[in-house]
Amino acid sequence: MRVTLLGSAAFAIPTLDALIEGGHEVMVGTQPARRAGRGQKLTPTQVSLRASEIGLPAHELEDINDVESLDWLTAGQPDLLVVVAFGQKLGAAVRAAAPWGCLNIHPSLLPRWRGAAPVPAALLAGDEETGVCIIDVVDRMDAGNVLVRRRTSTFGKTAGDLLDELSRTGATLLLDVMDGLARGDVERIPQDESAVTRARKLSADDGRIRWEGSGAEADHRVRAVTPRPGAFALLSDGKRLSILEGEPCECGPGHLPGEVLSDEPALVVACGTDAYRILRLKREGGRPMDVDAFLRGKPIPAGTRLGP
Repeated sequence: MRVTLLGSAAFAIPTLDALIEGGHEVMVGTQPARRAGRGQKLTPTQVSLRASEIGLPAHELEDINDVESLDWLTAGQPDLLVVVAFGQKLGAAVRAAAPWGCLNIHPSLLPRWRGAAPVPAALLAGDEETGVCIIDVVDRMDAGNVLVRRRTSTFGKTAGDLLDELSRTGATLLLDVMDGLARGDVERIPQDESAVTRARKLSADDGRIRWEGSGAEADHRVRAVTPRPGAFALLSDGKRLSILEGEPCECGPGHLPGEVLSDEPALVVACGTDAYRILRLKREGGRPMDVDAFLRGKPIPAGTRLGP
């Protein structure tokens, strides 16, 4: 099958690899290289870099809906258009460019968590499971019919862990859907609009730990913002303490939220309800360390109050 893949972020790479390994004829469209990092170096997208590694040209598309981009798209005569972490809205002309349709791989159990950051949203909400769906692309974001879905547990997983897992699962499901399209036996299930929830884009401040909540809520937040934008609290000197890994735990009453209860064998911090045990962390300007090594270098004594 001739497939045009529109993708930019690393979440789309397993789909690209699966399409190539499946013997499909693939064209790749991606966002243009952007300046990034301290040196503002012009940096291609992750999909562009992966396509280059396997000897496949990636066409940079400033606007997929303009005349030049549409000409490129239609010239490839795709049977199917696949959109994965692309970063642009597709107009009607783009969506109609392939006779087999236009599909998207979305990392949530739609209609729950439509929007920009569905995996962090599921973790912040304490959802016990999430998943990935293959859907039709329509005019409204993430509102298309669901062709297939797969569930997974969120237990102990960070947003990064889940995105890696769901990117691979989504790639496998896409190949199954493509086989179903060829057989003509794919069922399309409309989403329940009454069950829609929205997942907004995260900001850096979403990583700030709110100690007045529960230990479980602190754990949800740490996992939701790992690896980006990253969880943090403030030390008494105003320096940022990045929290990379931990777990909720029990503690007795009578402690202030953010109060350090123990620094052996781990850093335990009181929350509004119960506590949170920090297992891996990083001081501002430092390197990531396990908590025992960190505390040997610069202890944070019991009674210290970590800021929100």
